[in-house]
Amino acid sequence: MSSDAIYITAATSGIITVILVAAFFYVRKHSDKWTIMSFAAAALFGFATVAQVALAAAPAEPDGVSPSPTSSPTLEDLRYQLSSSPGDSHRVKVTATASGEPEPGLTYWFILEVNWDDGNIDYYPRRKMTGRSASFDLTIPANAETRHLRNGRIYGLDSAQSAQAEDLLKRQGATGVDDFFDEATGQPVSDAVKLPY
Repeated sequence: MSSDAIYITAATSGIITVILVAAFFYVRKHSDKWTIMSFAAAALFGFATVAQVALAAAPAEPDGVSPSPTSSPTLEDLRYQLSSSPGDSHRVKVTATASGEPEPGLTYWFILEVNWDDGNIDYYPRRKMTGRSASFDLTIPANAETRHLRNGRIYGLDSAQSAQAEDLLKRQGATGVDDFFDEATGQPVSDAVKLPY
């Protein structure tokens, strides 16, 4: 019940109370059976009083129902789903499917991870992910040993790491020297995908 309705009901109950009290005194003064009538009037008076107090004490409901607050959906950070398919003995096709939003300050790179089977893994930056989803061919030199396990993964690099990756990419070739990261660099934003050379 709204606060206005409570106050109106309480006022009406008060008026009824006044009328009942007046009737009580009138019956007592002018009737031979004033005891029964006064008892009835007192009962009604008590009922009205209880109703008035109960209504006045009832918590007020808001006049209007405000809509429940809704939180805006949280955007997820950029992630890539990778898949690969064989091309020839030294070429594979990689498909990167993006979801989420890029994180400010990061540049995204596809990095080739070469496991040399001796506990050593080198990380070759091979492609800057300038768009969202993309498909591209990934090649290795004709004289590369294909028995070594090669995976690919996308990393988010900060500005300094990205500049270093640009330099390493320029060094890569048949006689590349110092053209890889010695260890994983940046923030991985995809699972590793096996590259079937």
